[in-house]
Amino acid sequence: MTLTEPNLVVDVGASGTRVALVVADQTTLVKEPASGAASWPSSVCLADEGFLVGTPAEVRKRAMPRRYIDGPRRAVDASASIWLEHREVTGPEALAAYLTVVGNETRQLFGLGPIDRLTLTVPADYLPGDPRRDTMIAIGEAAGFRDVELIGGAVAAALDPRTDNLPAGALVLVCDLGATWTTAIVQVYGSHTVQLAQESSPAGQELDALLINDLRTQGRTWLEPLLAAPGDAGLRAYYEAIDFVRRLKHQLVDSDEVVDHLTPLSPPYRLTRDWLEAFAAPALRWLVDSVHGVLGTVGATTADLAAVVVSGGGAHLSAAHAAVRSGLGYEPPGGAHRAAAPEPLRVAAEPELAVLRGAARFAAGAAGRVVTADPPRWRVEPTSWEIPGGRARLARWCVPPGEPYQAGAVLAHIRTPDERVFELTAAQQGRQLGQQVAVGDLVGPVLVVAAAKDATALQGQPPPRRRHLESTGSWLLTPDGEHLVECDRAARLIRLRAIADDTVRAEFRPDHGPGGDPQGRVYLDPEGRLAVVTWDTDGFLSVWDIETGKLTVRFRDPGEPHRVLVDETGWRAAAEGRIRAVGRYRRTVVTLWDLRTGERIDRITDDAWQQHLPEFAEQSQLGGFGASVVSADGQLRASVADSLDGITAMLLQDTVTGQELFRVLGGTGQRLRVGFSADSRHLLANWESNERSLIDVWDV
Repeated sequence: MTLTEPNLVVDVGASGTRVALVVADQTTLVKEPASGAASWPSSVCLADEGFLVGTPAEVRKRAMPRRYIDGPRRAVDASASIWLEHREVTGPEALAAYLTVVGNETRQLFGLGPIDRLTLTVPADYLPGDPRRDTMIAIGEAAGFRDVELIGGAVAAALDPRTDNLPAGALVLVCDLGATWTTAIVQVYGSHTVQLAQESSPAGQELDALLINDLRTQGRTWLEPLLAAPGDAGLRAYYEAIDFVRRLKHQLVDSDEVVDHLTPLSPPYRLTRDWLEAFAAPALRWLVDSVHGVLGTVGATTADLAAVVVSGGGAHLSAAHAAVRSGLGYEPPGGAHRAAAPEPLRVAAEPELAVLRGAARFAAGAAGRVVTADPPRWRVEPTSWEIPGGRARLARWCVPPGEPYQAGAVLAHIRTPDERVFELTAAQQGRQLGQQVAVGDLVGPVLVVAAAKDATALQGQPPPRRRHLESTGSWLLTPDGEHLVECDRAARLIRLRAIADDTVRAEFRPDHGPGGDPQGRVYLDPEGRLAVVTWDTDGFLSVWDIETGKLTVRFRDPGEPHRVLVDETGWRAAAEGRIRAVGRYRRTVVTLWDLRTGERIDRITDDAWQQHLPEFAEQSQLGGFGASVVSADGQLRASVADSLDGITAMLLQDTVTGQELFRVLGGTGQRLRVGFSADSRHLLANWESNERSLIDVWDV
């Protein structure tokens, strides 16, 4: 996918469909041309000239109600067919026709050529492996789209950019209240966000049914004769009644009471917000029970939730908010908030568009879903053998991975189908880096393994630098060697980057509160969790747990520190204040603070305090960067060396022979730390100066 290739995003609901067009990182809501509304009616009418969809289908249903269907995706949900008068139409056929028209209308509206990419939302109960997922992909392809992606509605709601500002791994409870009500536990990992558990109920449709029954009860004398009329007249009256109660329900979003007439001659029908919430009581009881159910399924508690997202048209029901709060213990019965209770409930403006916005955000990341072939690796060269007869079974490996061998050494034995055993020998000395084929596996017509090049051959062949990153703040290499954590100087944005492909897996934006000119860095607490420690010119020190996004402590140092150092093992901060007069002398005042509780531990006026407390440092000492590190496979050592004129150099050596393989000189005044990725494929150097912090990544 190119950066400018359009992607059509469609959230097909039971009664309404929302559409967006994503081009690069720009998302545009596509309103229905016939009505100008943000929601397209999810309806199809089979006219003599073909399928009509949306508002044209709604208009034509008055003339031909037996050729009309509301919500074609429900037929896909049930794997059922639809009778449109005398013709049987499958759910996939009707939905493909609907999407074809949506695609054509969008192209005409924006003056576009073919739109090849489609992102479709699917119900939360369309789990991986469900054949209906394959059906939805086939529907998109039948509608003329080349590439069709699916995203669950609950996952999309959790990704809604208007409610999402969550760290990687955060647990989110989603309550999506459309025609189908769904509760789900979702774990947020950007485009890798996953649904862990879900429960669904037709509560929205049942609420509409209760409203229609109430209308029939109040209008028994005049409505029942209309519904009982023979032929198309009775069916037409039924559709009019459904549209009527849905319209009144939506009008209660902005009013406490609505009054309207089904026909110009019928008596008025009155509906209040209180009545609507009373009709919704069974659905709200299900909602509370379901919230407890999905939490129990994943073994989580309320305290584990980073957010609760309420989406869909039912999110306009204030009683739904109260039910969720009460069910989770955020609000006791009676409605009075607990003073210290957290408030993670998130309801964005226009909650009925939340799923579409989240799906559009997912679609905008399509350009990053690219798998690039592994480039030639610096220390690796392929060793291959043609298999006699084209096929054989691996009998055994003779040299373990990582162990050196000489030219002519037997590396493996294979057995051909006619029971002959062949030796696979090395053409030159080397070292196997891995054995991807297991003993007993079939191989052929060629067997290829990765072998390390001889160290001498590498000296005149420096490794390729694959990445160069720059920040005004600081970097931390996670101890597992999987991620780089970038923190800008003001600690307003923390990014978690995967080393393997440089994708941003998560972002976190701390709320710094009332202080001014914040600064901060990322550290590892004694439990090994990533935390950001910040301080500002007003003396406020704050600590956030990056994984949960929660503020763990905030306190004020009256000394207004200009520099803060952290002891990660003891989880203490040393806040160095302005130079003050102490008796006849002017000395630096340092206050030690407990970062768990925010309590003051000690106050020091010794200018040489760091010599006595070397455990305090400006940078993380528990991360993967250091002055001398060895790769996980034990084959390479990277270290910091001082060169002439005070210029720092990075040195890479073979751990067995001590032979230098590679050297890089830094700039004047730069400080250097080095590290390796978890798989030993990447060498990282962090060059720091007072103005900026650089990361270089080499493939080794």
